[in-house]
Amino acid sequence: MLSCRKSSSRGRTCFTGPSPLANLSPAFHSEGWRTVSRERRIMAEQFQGAWNFMGISEERARPEKARAWVLPIPYEGTTSYGAGTREGPAAIIAASRQVERYDHELHRAPIEEFGVHTLSPLAMVHRSPEAMMEAIEHAVRDVLTGKPKPEVLCVLGGEHSISGGVARGIQRAGLKNLVSVQIDAHADLRDEYEGSSNSHACAARRITEVCPIFQLGIRNISAEEIEYARTSGKATIVYAERRDPKKYLKALARFVRGKNVYFTIDVDGFDPSIMPCTGTPEPGGLAWEEVLEIARTICREAAAVPVFDVVELAPLQGLRGPDFMVAKMIYKIMTYLLLWEKRRGPSAV
Repeated sequence: MLSCRKSSSRGRTCFTGPSPLANLSPAFHSEGWRTVSRERRIMAEQFQGAWNFMGISEERARPEKARAWVLPIPYEGTTSYGAGTREGPAAIIAASRQVERYDHELHRAPIEEFGVHTLSPLAMVHRSPEAMMEAIEHAVRDVLTGKPKPEVLCVLGGEHSISGGVARGIQRAGLKNLVSVQIDAHADLRDEYEGSSNSHACAARRITEVCPIFQLGIRNISAEEIEYARTSGKATIVYAERRDPKKYLKALARFVRGKNVYFTIDVDGFDPSIMPCTGTPEPGGLAWEEVLEIARTICREAAAVPVFDVVELAPLQGLRGPDFMVAKMIYKIMTYLLLWEKRRGPSAV
């Protein structure tokens, strides 16, 4: 657990504590992370004694007992419009404490059965984008190959560039037969953006260097990205304006069936009417139930989903609905992954 004690540095509050993975990787440091806004500082102080996702008990959060783990990565280094994604992980974990544990789809409280262990955040120590991707790669690899280790790892961003490092970490952990599914407003297939190949606009391109990708909700794409998808054969794109759920869910099921899936969710894939808290919003996005049905399809058809990430939440002061929606979505995905019977739906009580 992250043990928080408060110190000050240039008006910021710093929370420090030993990392549970300090013995696994130099990517984890005892510095913890820094929250920069007054609201986030107050929020952090309120739950510093209960960092666990959804505020579950220490017993259910122990790494050797928890089937799901959460790794916060509050990285923001290449954002090109609205900022604030560095505060996403703290906002999600704070909001998760308000999520109802009972799930009406399964008629039970799933988190009490599978447990969730929340790791200390990956430290931000003024790394370059390249160094950050390497640190993320090592951290994810260490989690997936360590003892104990989770059945499902949820990574919280931060900006979408972290996903390139996550994909490489999965590869380094030795997982085979891997494919990726991406929910996003943007294709993110550029090879380079604003001088960096590790920009948030290059996240999916870096993933395709590891495995093929199926993209959903796309409504912003460049000519370069269209050409790459066409010539490489590594990206299947479902445009938001042309989507037909019956067709794309069948195609998605075929794509993931029997595979190990890395599921990456950029919250700007949602329509901005329900997700305004993101740096690069695009009109015409996915609805809540659409995203859940995508998640259900993946969880029913895939052999396993060892890792999923949620990125690009940029919390807005006084607007907590989007934070809560993301936290609830994460809980639903964990539940589908850990307690659903394949191709049949919720397991019996």
